[in-house]
Amino acid sequence: MVEEANEELKKADEYLRKHRILELFSDLCASVCFHKPSDLRGFLLEELQLREREGAHAGNFEDAEIKAVFNLTDLMQMGVISEAQARKALLALANSHKQKEDVEAIELPPEVDEAIFLQKAKDALQFR
Repeated sequence: MVEEANEELKKADEYLRKHRILELFSDLCASVCFHKPSDLRGFLLEELQLREREGAHAGNFEDAEIKAVFNLTDLMQMGVISEAQARKALLALANSHKQKEDVEAIELPPEVDEAIFLQKAKDALQFR
């Protein structure tokens, strides 16, 4: 009986991982916290439809917010940051395991300016 229960738990865990259910719920919760919608059910329905339509893990940040992250990273206000700084800043913006993997895999030049940072954020994090 215990072995059967363990096997069912393993199957359930495998299903959750395969379909990234926990990641989906985490993304939805982060989106709800960010947007604070008055119509929660309608908002969640729209978010799920967006993911179904676009197949993307849409981000929650606007261009101005991404640029602000770049400016916080560019402490000396030189207009460029290193590849390592850019990757660390992009990882800070990632709100899912998929986005983290995409940031880790993205190619960055040795020096990244604001325009490149913004584009790489949109590419890797699939922002709206």
